[in-house]
Amino acid sequence: MDMKMMQQQMMQQLEGMSFPASKQQIMNQMMQRGASNDQMEMMKKMPMDNFNSMDDLMAAASKMMKMS
Repeated sequence: MDMKMMQQQMMQQLEGMSFPASKQQIMNQMMQRGASNDQMEMMKKMPMDNFNSMDDLMAAASKMMKMS
């Protein structure tokens, strides 16, 4: 899955999410909305435990995707 597609899916899964949010809150919502195993593994590996905004989360996700 390419980076842009994964980010779009994450944004759809997290639609309506209130920020700031913890990594666990984000992962819970993603699981409820059908996140892939790849997405969940990427979230687990993120060094940050809290995200102030969707932009913060997408920036961190982008870095993680570039590393894999």
